This record gives sequence, C-alpha cells and structure tokens, in this order.
Amino acid sequence: MPIHKFKNLELFYRVYGEGDCVLLFIHGLGGNGNSWKHQLDYFRNKYPVIAVDLFGHGQSSKDVDPVFAPRIDAEAIYDLMRNKIEKPYFAVGHSFASFIIPEIIKLNDSNLKGAVFVDCAYQGHNDIIEARVTFANSMLNFSDAALQIETRKWYREMIAENPDEEEVAFISSTLKDCNLRWLFRSVAGAREFSSRYPHTETPVRDNLPVFIMEAENGIGDDLRRSWINHFKNAKYYLFEDGYHFFFITEHGKFNRLLDEFLNENSCRQR
Repeated sequence: MPIHKFKNLELFYRVYGEGDCVLLFIHGLGGNGNSWKHQLDYFRNKYPVIAVDLFGHGQSSKDVDPVFAPRIDAEAIYDLMRNKIEKPYFAVGHSFASFIIPEIIKLNDSNLKGAVFVDCAYQGHNDIIEARVTFANSMLNFSDAALQIETRKWYREMIAENPDEEEVAFISSTLKDCNLRWLFRSVAGAREFSSRYPHTETPVRDNLPVFIMEAENGIGDDLRRSWINHFKNAKYYLFEDGYHFFFITEHGKFNRLLDEFLNENSCRQR
C-alpha cells in the first residue's frame, strides 16, 4: 500500500484503477480505507479509486493531536491529490469526514470536482457540537476495559437494530488499529475544532456539486444536523429505515446512487 509523506507524517492509502476522474474515499471515526471495500470493488473497473487511512487510524501515523487531526488530514489529502495524483477528483466521506471534507473545500483545490457527504453531521449549531462533546466525555469516563465494550456496543447500534453478524465483524474489525481514547478525545475536541475551523465558513461553490446521503436512523432523523442546511442546492437522498453504515449494509443501492451522481456531473469513466 502506498505511503504519502506529509511533513513528518505518513498517510497510507489504497489506489486501484486508471482513468481521468478519481474517486477519493474518506472513512469515518474508527474505520480505515478498507471500510470502503464494497465501493473499491465496484468502482475500480470504472474509475481510479483511492481510499486513505486517516491519521490515528489504520496504518497511518498515530502521533497526531486528536483535536486538530481533521485539519491535518485535510492538508495531507490536499497535498496528495494536488502534488502526487494530479487529476480531477470527487471526495466521498463518511461520518467523521464531516470535519475533513469542509477543510479540503476551504483549501480551494481546483481539482476537487464534487463532494459526497455520507451520514455526516453538520456542526453548524452549538447544541449539536455540545452533544458530541458530552457523548465523547461520557465514553472517556469508562475504564479501558469498559471502553472497549461500550465502543463495540455503540458501533453495533449504528449498524442495524438486529445486525448481521458478518457485517458487525467487518465494520468493527478496523477498531483494532485505533487507540479508542484517541478517537473519543478527537470527538471531545469538537468545540475547540469548530471554534477554529467553523463548518459555517465552508465555501458554497457554484461549480462544486454536492450529494448528501443520510440514514433515517442516523443524521436523517434530525435535519438540523444535516449538511443540507449549508448546501441548500445539494442533491439529497434519505435511506429510509437505514442506519449509519448503509454504504456497507446497503452497498448495492449506495453504489448505484453514487454512480448516477458521478455521471450527472461529468466524471468520465474509462
């Protein structure tokens, strides 16, 4: 797996396929690039696809400030895409990528041709930020052993009401490569991060198409948490009865919707 060196850090990424329009996949909290396995398998024969391991995750560098890691992630990804890949790309991000894609947009890379928010919470309201901080601090109060149990329980609840055990195992497998306290310190830093890098200051570019996909049992249960508040002209799709990891549990439908969006916005296939 290739390594992109950024400053004194190493960003691991997977890259498959060839062509003129790249799909960049950014995983959520506790995941890694392999979380997008169903998308990598589906799209690699149509487009070049890249899936990164964010700092603090997978095989990428771990010695990163958890509070400001999303900005460092964005800068490293910007550097990777601008100076090594050097092709137009669409950024597709899940969950925690809600902090990263906006920072990539702020960096104003002319090669960024579209953004897809996959059940990503919009941090445009103080009460939503405070709810994240409160949740994370409640998790950090557990002992190490209890934190392991509570994190896996939390993940399981986000997969489905009665989840398939193979999907639970696949989705949860990436946690082994993470320091759980680092993860929740990152979430607990939402107030500080948002103060320095407000979601509300994310540019709305006329030439940047945005697609927002949400789960009815995820972000979609409270539209105040939706990026549709910011990108008011974005394409929107609600996965009815869906849960947070619908890009895995309903990957066939998700892939078709993403493919349609790419075709509508002139992402050229091979």
